[in-house]
Amino acid sequence: MYWVITIMLMFHGTDALIEREYKLKQFDDDWSCHKFIYENKIELLKQHIIDYPNQLKSFELYCESRYGEEV
Repeated sequence: MYWVITIMLMFHGTDALIEREYKLKQFDDDWSCHKFIYENKIELLKQHIIDYPNQLKSFELYCESRYGEEV
């Protein structure tokens, strides 16, 4: 099992949500994933602020577990 960061974006004027997975890094445990979010929150969010300057209402960063493929 490994952990990945997911960002959920919410926008003004709609109930639609967008979820994106951060694919540049994977984590061995939940703690290291949350620590990375804490230390890099602005970097993780920066591109989304640039892409959706006036539409972004809120966001959430969280860690999700994944299972690797069995060999």
